[in-house]
Amino acid sequence: MAPKELSLEIDRLRRCLKLLGIGGSILILWNGVCDLIYGYSATLSGTSYFSPSVITTVLTADGRPHWMMLIAQTAGWLYPLFALTYVHWWIGMRRAGFWLGTFPVLLLVYAVVMIGGIQHAGFAFLSVLEQAKSVVGSTDPTFFALANRYIIEHFLMGDLTAILALDAGAFLLAIGILSGKTIYPRWFVVVSPLGTLVITIMVGILLPAPYAGYVLAPFGTWFLLVPNIASAIWLRNHIDTAPEDLVGASRQRSG
Repeated sequence: MAPKELSLEIDRLRRCLKLLGIGGSILILWNGVCDLIYGYSATLSGTSYFSPSVITTVLTADGRPHWMMLIAQTAGWLYPLFALTYVHWWIGMRRAGFWLGTFPVLLLVYAVVMIGGIQHAGFAFLSVLEQAKSVVGSTDPTFFALANRYIIEHFLMGDLTAILALDAGAFLLAIGILSGKTIYPRWFVVVSPLGTLVITIMVGILLPAPYAGYVLAPFGTWFLLVPNIASAIWLRNHIDTAPEDLVGASRQRSG
């Protein structure tokens, strides 16, 4: 490929990555607002978010009205777009090979799409019975408790593969970065999905109420936002080596 043509390919790729980085981050921030609606409580400290108290917050929506829970659902529409932000990671990770490069990214893409359809929407469904009870009351506590249990069990079953894919993908991606075979330096594991999740938990658990909720309630947002921004900035500044690799692979397939 001629140098001029390669330069055009680099510029086009850089523009696409910029669009994903900026546009994706803006949409992810809206997801953070919706996460706060679902899980924020001014009474929960960092440690309380890892206790049964957080279940009560989710089931009761912390007293928030039905219309607000409907608004929180809107972020679920955007998760297929959030999955597109992993194009950054595929470009940066592919040199580590299939199992440590492409496969972890595929797992994370699957997890993000599933979370949008199951987990994000599911948080709203979990609060339905308590919201209805607060409006019209409940005269049958046995029925109410059983219905609530069934809803929780359906939520957990539907979310099972998403959680497994998320954990496995984040762990394998971190191993791939630490292998030193990617575009990213090894320290980049700190801003990877796994690193972001660990830091979010460590910081959040140390915070008192009402501040802990601002970190821990939107933990999924940080999981998406920090890696997206970090990868977009890094690839924008180090993209010159990536197109040659991608173009080379394309030429081999066409040949």
